[in-house]
Amino acid sequence: MIMRKTVFYLLLVGFIMASGVCQVFAADSKIPTSMVTIGEGEELLEPEVELKIGDKAPEFSLPNLSTDKMEHLKDYLGKPIILFFIQSACYSCLQEAKALQELKATYGDRVNVIAVGVDLLGKPMLVSWAAHNNINYPVLLDPIFSVPEKYGFSFTPSSVIIDKDGLIAFIHAGFRPADINLIEGKIKELLGS
Repeated sequence: MIMRKTVFYLLLVGFIMASGVCQVFAADSKIPTSMVTIGEGEELLEPEVELKIGDKAPEFSLPNLSTDKMEHLKDYLGKPIILFFIQSACYSCLQEAKALQELKATYGDRVNVIAVGVDLLGKPMLVSWAAHNNINYPVLLDPIFSVPEKYGFSFTPSSVIIDKDGLIAFIHAGFRPADINLIEGKIKELLGS
């Protein structure tokens, strides 16, 4: 019996390590936030870009998960944009997605929320994830990780806020429930409220 438990725990630890999931503890919180690496094996994403506040947000074009229509960042300029990167197997991504859905309901058309799915399991898994969680803002598909590479992210969840002029106003990696206050604070600032 003890041998079976030991083998089970070793297999569980091995799975967690192999899956790229790591627990990150914020300095000001004892609550862990799970972050998932983008890519796997030798194809792990190692971006060379390091965007800073005030930099121009890199332009991109990706297909919309529900319509297959190509979406461009420039189409969303003119109001603040919350751009965040997700994977369906990332619990913190789901927490952030739901918190941003509530924020979007609060601010309506005054703000854009865009999710970029970098899911290794592909479109079917993301379609199911978005439908199951009633996501009502655009989810774009990026199976080759081109956008997180342009933005300098190698983990999900990661997010940026882009101002109405297309400049980076906020950069954040990871997500804990209290982080929505930071995001909303920046949105209020950009909206002048």
